[in-house]
Amino acid sequence: MKRLTFLLPLMLLVVLSIEAQTYKPGDFRKVSLSLDLFNDFWQKVPSGVDAANFNRGVNVNFLVNNHIGESNFDFSFGGAIGVHNLYTDSWITAPGDSSYFVKIPDSLNSTKYKITLAYFDFPLEIRYRSKGSFRAYAGIKFGVLIDHHSKYKGLDPYGAGYNVTLKRDDVRFVNFWRYQAYAKVGYKQFSVFGAIALDRIFKTSQGPDMYPISVGISINPF
Repeated sequence: MKRLTFLLPLMLLVVLSIEAQTYKPGDFRKVSLSLDLFNDFWQKVPSGVDAANFNRGVNVNFLVNNHIGESNFDFSFGGAIGVHNLYTDSWITAPGDSSYFVKIPDSLNSTKYKITLAYFDFPLEIRYRSKGSFRAYAGIKFGVLIDHHSKYKGLDPYGAGYNVTLKRDDVRFVNFWRYQAYAKVGYKQFSVFGAIALDRIFKTSQGPDMYPISVGISINPF
């Protein structure tokens, strides 16, 4: 999934550069691609858990646009991949029937710990395109979980005495489905992007009541 996270934006930027040479601002495109780069502000983080201020994430979106009559509006739908991260000083554990955080001991000198969640989304979007270059988009996404793992860097927690990097599939009891509302407002190819999760990340009574609010920029050539 890490390779996918980096390769998809790179492939998208190549396609965007080609498309940008073909169309003029305001032209209608039947198919569109976009890249969202954002920071997650995690809400309802458990007491005693220190979440980082910067939790980078990315969306890669592919949409089919349907022009609504002679108006400036389009109705769009398609597919997307969204990746969210939570950097924290506590690792996730699930020894029983629920997940919870435990602070990483200071003696381990941990340099990084993060939880990564990746989704395949199905966006539905209403788009407004002025005759000039103003853009305003609003939509919802229905997503399915395709990857969930943690990554730790620091002294081996099992007592080996040297630094290790551990990637584990130990983020349990995550909701399989997710729902998200989002909006974009911008000029020409660039927009300000914001999204809020409409449900919690973990299943009810089986994990913290956490959810992300995402804020960033979007590269939208059309």
